[in-house]
Amino acid sequence: MPPENTKAKLAITDFINDSRVKADLENLKKTFDTTNGGRPFIVSDVVDAAGHQYVNLVQKGGGVFGIALVGYTYILEEMGIRFLRLAGTSAGAINTALITVIDNKEDKKSAAVLQAICDLDFFSLVDGHPAARWLIRKFITKKDFIGKAKNWLVFGLVFFGLLVMADVVLVGLRNKFPALSAWTGACFILTGFWSLLLMMITSYTINLFQRLKNSGFGINPGDVFYNWIKDLLLKNGVATVSDLNKKASACPPLSLRVHNECGVEDLKGDVTFITSELVTQNKIQFPAMCSLFRTDPDTMQPAGFIRASMSIPVFFESYMINDIPYSDDRIIAAWKAFFHHSNPPANARFVDGGILSNFPISIFYNANVPVPRLPSFGIDLDDSKPGDKGENAFNWSLTGYAGRMFNTIRNYYDKDFLLKNEVYQKGVGKVDLSDGKYNWLNFFLPDQDKIDMFALGAQAACEFLQQFDWNTYKDNRAALQKQLTKNQ
Repeated sequence: MPPENTKAKLAITDFINDSRVKADLENLKKTFDTTNGGRPFIVSDVVDAAGHQYVNLVQKGGGVFGIALVGYTYILEEMGIRFLRLAGTSAGAINTALITVIDNKEDKKSAAVLQAICDLDFFSLVDGHPAARWLIRKFITKKDFIGKAKNWLVFGLVFFGLLVMADVVLVGLRNKFPALSAWTGACFILTGFWSLLLMMITSYTINLFQRLKNSGFGINPGDVFYNWIKDLLLKNGVATVSDLNKKASACPPLSLRVHNECGVEDLKGDVTFITSELVTQNKIQFPAMCSLFRTDPDTMQPAGFIRASMSIPVFFESYMINDIPYSDDRIIAAWKAFFHHSNPPANARFVDGGILSNFPISIFYNANVPVPRLPSFGIDLDDSKPGDKGENAFNWSLTGYAGRMFNTIRNYYDKDFLLKNEVYQKGVGKVDLSDGKYNWLNFFLPDQDKIDMFALGAQAACEFLQQFDWNTYKDNRAALQKQLTKNQ
């Protein structure tokens, strides 16, 4: 037995053997157990020889909420679902990358993803200055930290003001009361000490802000994350962009459950990581847009795509691509092709893809297929706090107000697509993380919270599969495509 003070390391079984996860999965399988009166489990017309059903999958960003994404995809895999095309933003890009590179497309990936989570010290990802690490920990883990910090600041300034007043009063009285001379000297010393302390704190704060500016307005370099995801890619045989594309496109022989005039010959796997480029103010899709930055894509590191996608503003430094051969005709042609832009930048600066497209389900839209052969599934993460959900704007907290403003910006592009193509919403499952218990930036997450998040993701996947109807989805998609063709 380990010593009592030794913390047991998380294991894969802690997640998949959780009583809630096991019960949800067992009930789901009973629903589709045709030997006991259940209905057939059909979510796609595209299958392989082993009977796996294939879907496209997009995963939303959300910091440490990415653990819930793993719980969701675990259930999908256990039900025999596999992923043809994958896309993700920020935390969604991490699970997307691991599902892409681990083993073969027809294999289950969740156990290996969970192992990576178990092996990772989340707090190590907060790799900035020690003072910044301390502030981040306190800000996230202590709900009343901001209030206490304000109280400390007010106390420091008020105390300094009282000391100055005491100096003035004692100087005026010591000539009349010589006994006060010792108190006057002590008060001056204390005032000097407090002034020095305030100047040191002010200077240190200014220095931290200067470091923040010099580091691209990011508290944490993100080097630990970059090296972590790079090592995982290398362990799975992905060292170059060509390796990544090869892994993403490799598929077992596919066939159709029912006839479709489009066949399966054009069905190819791929992967997309969304990031936001600030110099030219564009949404970038990696690896598809590598030609914008290098004439030889294999000189780029695939880990950089995921690092760019999850560059949470201020929390992480921007991801940079420098020394772009902007005068090269091939680079110019690429910018013209993608953005009708003939002046490529010399340097590119990337922040979290969620700023522009946190749920990029639109990339799976295919106008050339009258009747869909497989659905586009999406995993949404709902972290809006209970008190900030209401429509009464006067009841919102400051953080709720800021959250609404930010979410309006980052979600509008994807929301606009779903409003115009409502049938795609039928393929989206939502993980409810809105009880206020979790913070998406809490890299100090206790192990039990990780397990709870995984269970919430698994529960959401079970609820989604219980209500998803492939035939209805397919008919609605076909009707939508027919109407769009008619309008055009």
